[in-house]
Amino acid sequence: MSVVLEWCVKNAPTGVREAIHRVRAERPGVTVRKYACVEQCGLCARQPFALVGGAVVEAESPECLAQRLLDAVDEAMGGTGQSRLPSP
Repeated sequence: MSVVLEWCVKNAPTGVREAIHRVRAERPGVTVRKYACVEQCGLCARQPFALVGGAVVEAESPECLAQRLLDAVDEAMGGTGQSRLPSP
């Protein structure tokens, strides 16, 4: 099953690009689409975000966004992703 991750280039100053690079490296099967605008202007001006399967995934930092995107991708793939963090 292919998961689509979409992001807005106008959101790049928030660090979203770094989060997308991490997702691409850790989940090579994900389809990444870059757009000039994904019509989330209010959110885009405030913090890093991307869309996974059409659902907004947002975070307060690029590092946190990368982790949330990986989790969202794994969930969309039915939990088939690799574990990244040890259980507490």
